[in-house]
Formats: sequence, C-alpha cells, structure tokens
Amino acid sequence: MVAGMIKLYPDRTFPAFMRVLGDLTTIAWTVAWAALGWLIYQTVLGLEVIADGITNTGSTFNAWINSFRGAVPGGIPLLTQFLLDIADTLQRYSGDTLVSAGHQVHDAIIQLAIVLALLVAVPPILLVLVPYAFWRWRDMREIGAALAFVRIASITGRADQARAVLAYRAVSTLSFRQLMSASADPVGDIAERRYDRLADAMLRRAGLDPGRLAPPPLPELPAHKGE
Repeated sequence: MVAGMIKLYPDRTFPAFMRVLGDLTTIAWTVAWAALGWLIYQTVLGLEVIADGITNTGSTFNAWINSFRGAVPGGIPLLTQFLLDIADTLQRYSGDTLVSAGHQVHDAIIQLAIVLALLVAVPPILLVLVPYAFWRWRDMREIGAALAFVRIASITGRADQARAVLAYRAVSTLSFRQLMSASADPVGDIAERRYDRLADAMLRRAGLDPGRLAPPPLPELPAHKGE
C-alpha cells in the first residue's frame, strides 16, 4: 500500500504552484475546445430548418393531394379512377418524396454535426490531455513514493542511512549543474560522509521539504528527584 502512495503536489511553494497552474491550464484548454465543439454542433444543427422545410413542403403537398382526392366525384366510370391514380402518382413522386428527403437530410445534418464537433474538439483535447495526464500521474506517484521512503526512514529511526542513500542517488541522477549547486565538493561530501546537502538537494528534486527527514527528537531523560 505504501508503494502505491500518491501525493498531488510537492511541498515547496513554487513547484506546487507550477503544477496547479498546469492543471488549471489543461482543464481550461479541455473546456474551451469542448465548448467550441458544442458550439459547432449547435451551429450545424441549425441547418435542420432546411430539412424541416423540405418535410413541411412534402406534408403540404400531401395535404393538397388528399384534398384533391376528397374532391374527386365518385361514381363516374374511368374518370374517377383516373383522377385517383393521378393523385396517387402526385403523392408518390412529390409529397412522399419530399417528406422522405426531408427526413434523410435531417439525419444527415445530425450526423454531420456530431462528426464535425468531434473532429474539432477531440484531437486538440487528446493532444494535450493525454500526455499531461500521463506525466502528472507519474509525477504524483513519484512524489508519493519519495514521501513513503522518507516516512519509513523516519519511523524506523534510519534517517542517517536514508540521507546516505539520497546522497548517492543525487550523485548518480542530478545534472552537473544541480550537483554543483547543491555542494561545492560533492565528491568530498561522499568521501567524508557529509550527506546532508546532497540529500536535501535530492529531496527538493523529488518535491519534498528536506525537513521531512529530520531525525526524531531524542527521548527525554526522566528527572531525578532530589533527596
């Protein structure tokens, strides 16, 4: 459970501020592109009025044809059936066709709105969010693991040994600029077992306050009662 510890932000103010700023910037970026995608979706959906107009026109034609069909006089051989056939033909090739075309255009507009919104919003969101989220997750786990290391060393009373480990790790992982900034003589510090400066630099690099590895206070000796 200790190995799986995470710590959201470093102890030091400036690194913590930079991570908070990165988090807020990433969230703002995601929200902005999502809002733009939604705006494009709503804009393209506005074209539905064209599809609705086509459908309404077809429905109007069908209403006229139905009125015409109702006005056809009955009981006249050939003429009645001829007029009804004309009405059916007009409905099939005008009203029904327009209604069907209106529904198809309506569905196509919805699909186009979804595709355009996703194409606009998703790529820039993923381009920033995925690598940043991956880096932040590793960063939080790394800081949490460093904190677990420090806590275990402090609890077990092995702070001095932990400083030695951190000092050797600082020599092997820090850049030369960081190493010389931490100590004017890192080789001498290692040789003479002066681990404090290198260990502190490594803890700061890990995002922790060096004071977390302070040795536990010595137990107070019991006071002797006077005779």
